[in-house]
Amino acid sequence: MADWRTNLKRNWLYMLTAVLLSLFLWVAVSADRVDERPYSADLLIVNSDRRYVETSREPSIQEVTVDFTGRVGELARLAVARPQLLVTIDSVDSNLLEVRLTSDMVTGRGGAPLEGVSAIRVQPDRFLLHFQLRGTKTVPVVPDMSRLSLEEGYVMSDSVRVEPDMVALDGPEDIVSAIESVATAPVPGTEMRESTSVDVPLVLDDPSALVGLSATSVSVTVSVERLAERVFPGIPLVVSGADVEGLRVEPSLVDVRLSGPRSAVEAVRAEALSPHVELRGSADLGQPLPILLPPPAPFITVIVDPDSARVVAESGG
Repeated sequence: MADWRTNLKRNWLYMLTAVLLSLFLWVAVSADRVDERPYSADLLIVNSDRRYVETSREPSIQEVTVDFTGRVGELARLAVARPQLLVTIDSVDSNLLEVRLTSDMVTGRGGAPLEGVSAIRVQPDRFLLHFQLRGTKTVPVVPDMSRLSLEEGYVMSDSVRVEPDMVALDGPEDIVSAIESVATAPVPGTEMRESTSVDVPLVLDDPSALVGLSATSVSVTVSVERLAERVFPGIPLVVSGADVEGLRVEPSLVDVRLSGPRSAVEAVRAEALSPHVELRGSADLGQPLPILLPPPAPFITVIVDPDSARVVAESGG
């Protein structure tokens, strides 16, 4: 008798062919056999009634189990081409709606008809939908600047610009009505020294609040310039308010220091500066009064030296 190892070496190719042929025949026969199997299907709810918003489901499900029947080969495709069950709601008459699920609602992926298989039952076969009246509202967008910082010697040169600066809300009426604004995620930027624009996502306080936004992100522009300072010495100080006839102010001249964005500070002219004290009545005579001087442009800081003055009669001291 020949050694079995010798036979294996001589006939391995024939043996492998026989095994593969047997396996192929088994698969072919099995694929043609009719069977019944359960598969998961996505549950899709389409609400055509724009007056109401779906808020919850009982039970809280996103998929159902469908029993299919058909040839094994066709059933196997369902594991790849996941089926779906589509429920279309034309009109909502109350805040609670019971929906019954039937096998004729089951389709292939994307709504394609089933081929070679049939849906015979659905579990669960019913559930409850909760609705609320729909609310809409437009609110401002507020950028979160908590993580943004500038390099030393640089300042903001303009208001932070947001585009779009308003966003429309859509969702359950009671939730929408309580929202007054929508914030962005923190605007990124550390040790900034030049202007930049960045897209930042919008963030709801409660991400699960079923509220839709007309935009998911906004463009935030931050304008930055180098800090500049200028001193304007000997600017005349005037009196405003009450009758100023026969009065004088001490001191009559002050120094004005401006600091802020370079372009804005360099554009200021001395004649545009009008420091003054406000005299409200005779009781203010001789008393130290604050010197008032509004910034000549946004983002400019003003320091007047000295910061107070006295108003006295021409004949007084």
